[in-house]
Amino acid sequence: MIIFIAASAVLVWSLGWRAKHSGLPPWRTVATTVTATVVWFVLSGALPDLGSEPKITIGDRGTRPGGGFTHSISNAFQRAQLEMLQARAQQLGPSGAFAEFSCGDSVPDFRFELTLEPAGEYNERLIDVGYTPRLDIGGADRCLSFGLSYLFDTTLAEIDHGPPVDYGYVNPSTGEKLGPYIRGPLRKPICRCDLRHSGLEWVAWSQTAAEALR
Repeated sequence: MIIFIAASAVLVWSLGWRAKHSGLPPWRTVATTVTATVVWFVLSGALPDLGSEPKITIGDRGTRPGGGFTHSISNAFQRAQLEMLQARAQQLGPSGAFAEFSCGDSVPDFRFELTLEPAGEYNERLIDVGYTPRLDIGGADRCLSFGLSYLFDTTLAEIDHGPPVDYGYVNPSTGEKLGPYIRGPLRKPICRCDLRHSGLEWVAWSQTAAEALR
């Protein structure tokens, strides 16, 4: 913004100076240049970035309170994969996939809204998952919320076959290039339903850790 204003000021001064020394009314040139600059500034903010990837949103989670999470994706993940993920997500409930994370409770009728977010200055290329209804993440729905994220992880891994994106990350201490982030094996949450209302941690990611919970 500062560079744009400075460049505009230099342009206005330069054209005004040339008009004055050419025998033309400098005020008319200055007024025209300022007007054109302001109009260009307004229009450039309203027009989409040419050549940039659009944000894509599908599904409707409704107006109820809900939650959400994000997953990084490769450049190969496009609208077709997004629609496939949405279709698979809506079948998670009917398929009974949530049963092992619900401690015998009835599972909510989830609605999902998925957004493909293009890579930006401060974010990787990712999928933003919004869902309703809201889950009690720190309480009785803790394992179900982790299970929901895990099921999206596994489903996404089956759909997104592109290589990890190299965003040019470097080690801040050494300056060494780190290369693309490669995700490790997915971990399924294990519910200790007997500790669910104890006020203690009751979700683990290995059988050994689950048996150690007290």
